[in-house]
Amino acid sequence: MSQTGLGVALKTLRERRTLSLREIGQLSSVDHAYVHRLETGEKTNPSQDLVEKLLKVLKPGERDIALVMWLVDHAGADPGLVEFVLKDSSISIDIFTAAAGVRHRGNARPDPATLIARIKKAFDDEDD
Repeated sequence: MSQTGLGVALKTLRERRTLSLREIGQLSSVDHAYVHRLETGEKTNPSQDLVEKLLKVLKPGERDIALVMWLVDHAGADPGLVEFVLKDSSISIDIFTAAAGVRHRGNARPDPATLIARIKKAFDDEDD
């Protein structure tokens, strides 16, 4: 199974809190095996309630909460882009969602840094 953007986000946030799968399972009352399946992409459609339980334990900032909630409804988001954005807190949720929504021609997809730079430039040009 290929990893999903949501899976990458949940795993990154869990590792930031230095929680094991069992610990997050106990603290959130969500089966740790189910959390593992979400992180690996084996499961892809968690309920809003379940995600909120996990977020309560993970305690991310506002931007990261918005990112995770967006990912719940957008399973096709690029995991590499999600990972990149989670590492750089200066990237706003608006920039992320615009970058995640970009469609690419052909097989060549720009790396996340290039894509984010292009989106930021487009937003800056729009403001001028």
